[in-house]
Amino acid sequence: MSRPRFKLEIQHWPYRQKIAISRGVLSTQTVLHATATWEDHRAQGEGEQHESDETLSMAAAERGQALLSQFEETPDRETLRRQLPADGLRNALDAMLWDLECKRSGLRAWELAGLPEIDATTRFPTLLTVTLDSPDEMAQQARRWGNAPVLKVKLGDRTPGGLDRDIERLHAVAAASPGSRLTVDPNEGWSPEGLQRFAAAVWSLPLALIEQPLPAGHEDLLPGLGLRIPIAADESCTTLDSLSRLVGRVQYVNLKLDKCGGLTEGLLMCREARRLGFQLMVGCNCGTSLAMAPAFLIAAFCDFVDLDGPLHMRNDRSPPISYAEGHLHAPDVALWG
Repeated sequence: MSRPRFKLEIQHWPYRQKIAISRGVLSTQTVLHATATWEDHRAQGEGEQHESDETLSMAAAERGQALLSQFEETPDRETLRRQLPADGLRNALDAMLWDLECKRSGLRAWELAGLPEIDATTRFPTLLTVTLDSPDEMAQQARRWGNAPVLKVKLGDRTPGGLDRDIERLHAVAAASPGSRLTVDPNEGWSPEGLQRFAAAVWSLPLALIEQPLPAGHEDLLPGLGLRIPIAADESCTTLDSLSRLVGRVQYVNLKLDKCGGLTEGLLMCREARRLGFQLMVGCNCGTSLAMAPAFLIAAFCDFVDLDGPLHMRNDRSPPISYAEGHLHAPDVALWG
């Protein structure tokens, strides 16, 4: 019987334009691309280490290749879940194994996962991101998205006077796109006092939620702030074990496959999060259509979907996921799953 051949490589995918968030400015995404070839089948997956850190990516690629070389046959997803930490490497390998099982079995990923049918007509509304910039430029970004159902506005200006400018930014975006619901993501950039002041200043706007306003680990402060706007945990929501610590502190949890280590863990988290009473988001760290494809299955559980990553990339994989009118469509079987 033939053995599978695995390959893990680092790839660089430039953004259409630089992306600013509260922690810095990004111009290129560094991803891990995992492939498996077995008989006539070729499978693939993609993951990103923390904010495209090149050193972390190189170390992860070496670690992953060494692990794969130990397997005489295809490792199962649960083995990877036990042996690797939850990160972009495990996400890439997990996605590759899902894709390989689909191709060898002739089943789609939604069938293997026991989910309702996903076909070529399935689509979900996705948040469209307005990146951190001046109020005028962010208003221009909002206009370029057209009549978007939901905009995600990056905030978290950490310079002196930054909170006042964040408030000005959100008002500018709301005025530029009056038909859109809004979410904001300061990426851990505010203090409890700043969060309270921001929430009071934007109460009249159609703001659906605030994502990770405080640094991870400070969620215990949220219930005492008297906020009327729902809060979502992002950096604080990592793996299955993190969910219980967030009960009573946030209303939403944002599941990202690069954080939790892949679709296998993500599906477990979806079911547990629902059991615990959370509402759900699925997000991404930008990425090509290959990174969005496994997350599309998670979207079936979610109240908010934040999978616009490929729209920010200069190039994409083939065949790409289709986006239209603020919605993303199901991935083609030739891409994944």
